[in-house]
Amino acid sequence: MSSGARHGRPPESRAEKPATRPGPALFAGAVIAIVVASWLPVLVGVTTRAALGWLLAAALAVLAAWLTRRLGSTVLVIGFVVSSAWVPSVLVTDSTHYMPVAVTGGALALRVALDARQRGLPRLPPMAIVITAGLYLAWATIATATSIDRRVSAVYLVGMFAVLALAFWIIPAALSRRPDRDLLLVATGVLGVVVAVSVYFVSLTGKLTVFGRPIGFYQVVDLSLRGKATGIHFGYSSGFFQAPLEPSVLMVLGIVALLGWSPGRSARDARLAWIAIVFTIPAILLTLDRSAWLAAVVGAGAFAALAYPARLRVAAGVLVFAFFTAFFLLVFANYIGANTIPVACTANCGAATDETPIRGGTGLSGRDYLWRASADAIKHRPLVGYGPGNNVQAIDPYLSPDAKKAGYSLAGLTSHSTWFRTAVEMGIPGLLFLIAIGVAVAWVFVRRALSARALPDATRIAFAAAACGLLPAMTFETFLLGGVTFSSLFLAVAAGLAIGPEIGDLALDRA
Repeated sequence: MSSGARHGRPPESRAEKPATRPGPALFAGAVIAIVVASWLPVLVGVTTRAALGWLLAAALAVLAAWLTRRLGSTVLVIGFVVSSAWVPSVLVTDSTHYMPVAVTGGALALRVALDARQRGLPRLPPMAIVITAGLYLAWATIATATSIDRRVSAVYLVGMFAVLALAFWIIPAALSRRPDRDLLLVATGVLGVVVAVSVYFVSLTGKLTVFGRPIGFYQVVDLSLRGKATGIHFGYSSGFFQAPLEPSVLMVLGIVALLGWSPGRSARDARLAWIAIVFTIPAILLTLDRSAWLAAVVGAGAFAALAYPARLRVAAGVLVFAFFTAFFLLVFANYIGANTIPVACTANCGAATDETPIRGGTGLSGRDYLWRASADAIKHRPLVGYGPGNNVQAIDPYLSPDAKKAGYSLAGLTSHSTWFRTAVEMGIPGLLFLIAIGVAVAWVFVRRALSARALPDATRIAFAAAACGLLPAMTFETFLLGGVTFSSLFLAVAAGLAIGPEIGDLALDRA
């Protein structure tokens, strides 16, 4: 008997068995309603008081759990993941930041608690994950106790415990059926298309204002070839998000999700996936985020590499891999670039002298200064760090004056590297435990494939590829394993689903 069978009840004894599975229209409508409802506390919190928004969030969590009791927990899982896209958007404010995930995450937690009274808790994930994730959270607790701002760190710590429990334990058990994982993949793909529409919209219309803040990041830029301006202008846009990173990575994850959803589908569904992928790719380019392009290269490449021996369709994955590889190399070599311009003009803009290159070449946009400051901060508190959530406060005192001389305004920025951020906030041991979780996930995934002498199904491969794709983005951008913004949350969920239990695991346990 495997170690997993000794913890909680086996999957089939507690798996949800609704009398009737909801139809596609009802299911989609329920997910949309949950995601929209998760934003309502934000509206209340912004127009009245944040406390009232939190009260509404708690009430909506209970209501969502009750209203969806006949639809199964899958609808709440998808609502939870999709609603996390609100968190980094401009449609929330600092005081209402986490309300959307509080609604959906609270509803999911309540559903799990209610179901546990009848079916018991699901079995724990593989022991390697339990140990490494437990050590990671234990060290985060120590870092919180010694934090330079315990109040901030305590909030982050609660979120880390909740997210990792859901991502590695509850959600994999809830989506143990492949059709349920397919639903999450297609929902992620649709979300990517919606974000692409927002990028196109802001790119064409320019800045709009919501809650007194401009919608998205927008700037008119000039296309450059071999370092020379061309006079071809376009809108550098982040859609309805505060910065280009989140929407660009989200769209990449949407593409990888569609790669995993399309194998085995009908010809019509496969064509729709192709159309969605082709529609989304230009929007990713408009964000000018090279971290996302690298994520697309690695994510699509990992999917194609795993899908080929599994005899799945790989044409779309190869296309995405080849396109973003070529585009990244062209920009890296400065054959293609983009320059900011103060005012758009209609003709003969190529001769302008006040344009500033913002993309093209090998520059890291000030990351070397941020990384150097992060390294200096780590030297002063290498063991326990500065506490979760305190990355900005920790590195600000160590930012070099040379950054200002080079024209960079870096005050208030994070480490722009998940690895540096984790070491700053949780010390070197915290970083080692983060790496250990990744190694444990890879080991479980490979071990299962070798044991079964076959790769997992397309959904597992897609989630594994998504997690791999986020690795380069983690190097150049600041995520948090256990965070609730979409990229951070999807990283944990994808890792958990890549190695989650199958309904048929009970037969293996008895063997």
